[in-house]
Amino acid sequence: MSVTLTLTSAAIIAGISLFSATSIAVVNQVSDGVFDVSEGIDTMFVDSEILLETLNGYNCHFDVISENEYIVKTTCGNIRYKREDTSQPFKMYLGEIEDVDGLLENIKSFELDYGRNVQAYTYNHIKENLSDGMIIESEEVLEDDSLYLTINVE
Repeated sequence: MSVTLTLTSAAIIAGISLFSATSIAVVNQVSDGVFDVSEGIDTMFVDSEILLETLNGYNCHFDVISENEYIVKTTCGNIRYKREDTSQPFKMYLGEIEDVDGLLENIKSFELDYGRNVQAYTYNHIKENLSDGMIIESEEVLEDDSLYLTINVE
Protein backbone atom coordinates (compact mmCIF):
# COMPACT_ATOMS: atom_id res chain seq x y z
CA MET A 1 0.00 0.00 0.00
CA SER A 2 1.21 3.48 -0.78
CA VAL A 3 0.39 6.73 0.96
CA THR A 4 0.78 10.01 -0.89
CA LEU A 5 1.61 13.23 0.95
CA THR A 6 1.70 16.67 -0.58
CA LEU A 7 3.57 19.31 1.39
CA THR A 8 2.10 22.45 -0.08
CA SER A 9 4.60 25.21 0.08
CA ALA A 10 3.95 27.36 3.11
CA ALA A 11 5.71 30.08 1.16
CA ILE A 12 2.95 29.91 -1.46
CA ILE A 13 0.24 29.99 1.19
CA ALA A 14 1.91 32.95 2.89
CA GLY A 15 2.33 34.78 -0.39
CA ILE A 16 -1.31 34.39 -1.29
CA SER A 17 -3.20 34.80 1.95
CA LEU A 18 -1.20 36.31 4.78
CA PHE A 19 1.01 38.72 2.88
CA SER A 20 -1.91 40.62 1.38
CA ALA A 21 -3.42 40.95 4.87
CA THR A 22 -0.03 41.98 6.28
CA SER A 23 0.49 44.54 3.51
CA ILE A 24 -2.91 46.08 4.12
CA ALA A 25 -2.28 46.21 7.87
CA VAL A 26 1.14 47.84 7.39
CA VAL A 27 -0.20 50.38 4.91
CA ASN A 28 -3.11 51.17 7.22
CA GLN A 29 -0.76 51.70 10.14
CA VAL A 30 1.61 54.00 8.27
CA SER A 31 -0.89 56.06 6.28
CA ASP A 32 -0.08 59.75 6.61
CA GLY A 33 3.10 58.86 8.51
CA VAL A 34 1.14 58.11 11.70
CA PHE A 35 0.89 54.62 13.10
CA ASP A 36 -0.06 53.01 16.35
CA VAL A 37 2.96 51.07 17.62
CA SER A 38 0.79 49.30 20.19
CA GLU A 39 -1.38 47.74 17.46
CA GLY A 40 0.18 44.41 16.54
CA ILE A 41 -0.18 42.80 13.13
CA ASP A 42 -0.92 39.07 13.01
CA THR A 43 1.78 36.85 11.51
CA MET A 44 2.11 33.19 10.57
CA PHE A 45 5.22 32.83 12.76
CA VAL A 46 4.62 30.17 15.41
CA ASP A 47 7.89 28.29 15.81
CA SER A 48 10.59 30.40 17.49
CA GLU A 49 13.44 28.13 16.31
CA ILE A 50 12.38 28.45 12.68
CA LEU A 51 11.87 32.19 13.15
CA LEU A 52 15.43 32.52 14.48
CA GLU A 53 16.76 30.37 11.62
CA THR A 54 15.02 32.69 9.17
CA LEU A 55 16.33 35.82 10.92
CA ASN A 56 19.85 34.41 10.79
CA GLY A 57 19.52 34.10 7.01
CA TYR A 58 19.12 37.85 6.61
CA ASN A 59 21.75 40.54 6.63
CA CYS A 60 20.12 42.56 9.39
CA HIS A 61 20.68 43.16 13.06
CA PHE A 62 18.30 41.54 15.50
CA ASP A 63 18.15 41.22 19.26
CA VAL A 64 16.72 38.23 21.08
CA ILE A 65 14.84 39.60 24.07
CA SER A 66 13.32 36.22 24.97
CA GLU A 67 11.89 33.12 23.29
CA ASN A 68 8.76 35.21 22.80
CA GLU A 69 10.25 38.52 21.61
CA TYR A 70 12.70 39.55 18.88
CA ILE A 71 13.59 43.03 17.63
CA VAL A 72 14.73 43.32 14.01
CA LYS A 73 16.49 46.49 12.84
CA THR A 74 16.61 47.18 9.11
CA THR A 75 17.45 50.25 7.07
CA CYS A 76 13.75 50.51 6.18
CA GLY A 77 12.43 50.38 9.74
CA ASN A 78 12.31 48.34 12.90
CA ILE A 79 10.09 45.33 13.53
CA ARG A 80 9.36 43.71 16.86
CA TYR A 81 7.97 40.18 16.88
CA LYS A 82 6.27 39.40 20.17
CA ARG A 83 3.82 36.93 21.64
CA GLU A 84 2.44 36.29 25.10
CA ASP A 85 3.46 32.61 25.25
CA THR A 86 4.65 29.74 23.06
CA SER A 87 1.10 28.57 22.28
CA GLN A 88 0.42 31.73 20.24
CA PRO A 89 1.79 33.03 16.95
CA PHE A 90 3.95 36.14 17.03
CA LYS A 91 2.48 39.58 16.36
CA MET A 92 4.48 42.14 14.42
CA TYR A 93 4.92 45.67 15.77
CA LEU A 94 6.40 48.43 13.60
CA GLY A 95 8.69 51.24 14.66
CA GLU A 96 10.88 53.99 13.18
CA ILE A 97 9.78 53.39 9.59
CA GLU A 98 12.03 55.08 7.05
CA ASP A 99 10.85 53.40 3.83
CA VAL A 100 7.36 51.83 3.74
CA ASP A 101 7.79 50.17 0.33
CA GLY A 102 11.18 48.77 1.29
CA LEU A 103 9.79 47.51 4.59
CA LEU A 104 6.91 45.78 2.79
CA GLU A 105 9.38 44.06 0.45
CA ASN A 106 11.49 42.97 3.44
CA ILE A 107 8.42 41.58 5.20
CA LYS A 108 7.26 39.73 2.08
CA SER A 109 10.68 38.20 1.51
CA PHE A 110 10.99 37.25 5.18
CA GLU A 111 7.54 35.58 5.22
CA LEU A 112 8.35 33.58 2.10
CA ASP A 113 11.65 32.39 3.58
CA TYR A 114 9.96 31.47 6.86
CA GLY A 115 7.41 29.43 4.86
CA ARG A 116 10.21 27.64 3.01
CA ASN A 117 11.96 26.88 6.30
CA VAL A 118 8.74 25.44 7.77
CA GLN A 119 8.31 23.25 4.68
CA ALA A 120 11.94 22.04 4.90
CA TYR A 121 11.56 21.29 8.60
CA THR A 122 8.36 19.31 7.96
CA TYR A 123 9.96 17.37 5.10
CA ASN A 124 13.02 16.48 7.18
CA HIS A 125 10.84 15.55 10.16
CA ILE A 126 8.80 13.15 8.01
CA LYS A 127 11.94 11.54 6.54
CA GLU A 128 13.58 11.11 9.94
CA ASN A 129 10.48 9.66 11.60
CA LEU A 130 9.31 7.07 9.11
CA SER A 131 8.30 3.90 10.92
CA ASP A 132 9.73 0.49 10.17
CA GLY A 133 8.20 -0.85 7.00
CA MET A 134 7.81 2.64 5.52
CA ILE A 135 10.05 3.93 2.75
CA ILE A 136 9.82 6.92 0.47
CA GLU A 137 9.00 5.42 -2.90
CA SER A 138 9.21 8.69 -4.81
CA GLU A 139 9.44 12.41 -4.25
CA GLU A 140 8.86 15.25 -6.64
CA VAL A 141 9.04 19.04 -6.43
CA LEU A 142 6.04 20.53 -8.21
CA GLU A 143 5.96 23.80 -10.15
CA ASP A 144 4.57 25.70 -7.14
CA ASP A 145 7.39 24.29 -4.93
CA SER A 146 5.04 21.86 -3.21
CA LEU A 147 6.62 18.51 -2.39
CA TYR A 148 4.86 15.36 -3.56
CA LEU A 149 5.93 12.30 -1.56
CA THR A 150 4.79 8.74 -2.11
CA ILE A 151 5.48 6.54 0.91
CA ASN A 152 5.30 2.77 0.57
CA VAL A 153 3.83 1.07 3.64
CA GLU A 154 4.64 -2.63 3.87
